[in-house]
Amino acid sequence: MHRIEAYITLGLIFIGIIAILYLPVLFWLKKRGLSIVRQISYLGFISSIFLVIFATILFVPITFVPERHVLNLKPFAWIGTVDTFQAFVVEKIPNILLFVPVGIFLPIVFQRMRKLYKTALVSFAMTFGIEFFQYFIGRSSDIDDVITNVLGAVIGYLLFWLLNRTFDSKRWWHIFMGCK
Repeated sequence: MHRIEAYITLGLIFIGIIAILYLPVLFWLKKRGLSIVRQISYLGFISSIFLVIFATILFVPITFVPERHVLNLKPFAWIGTVDTFQAFVVEKIPNILLFVPVGIFLPIVFQRMRKLYKTALVSFAMTFGIEFFQYFIGRSSDIDDVITNVLGAVIGYLLFWLLNRTFDSKRWWHIFMGCK
């Protein structure tokens, strides 16, 4: 549970930092005619991307020592380990939760991503790129991370779909989505 709490804490800190840094941009774009409601969707997307980058690449020290490179291409190898439930809670749930905001904000910010398969494909490319990069900076690369991250993005997309169905008749939702 400590790792989940760390992700949530980091996420809230990042949202706060990005919001503060975004304030001048917010007022500048507001003067140019982009509504604050729409800008909030951009801020959510940018925050989710920064959280992913920080949690997957910058959160753990980088080492270029070749002996440290670990590659797991066997899906679900953790099942049947000493404590499968603990492995799921500590390792897999945070990976799922990490990409839920990406799955929500990707179709909100980019109209072309409003299909489940497109959001899943972009999330797959993102997580594959992260795992590829992690291998070369001395971190582990795990196929389970790819699977759980894409699952998180799919869950996020389903939440987006639910939100879209719920608020479709609301004007503010159309502005948030960039439909005006």
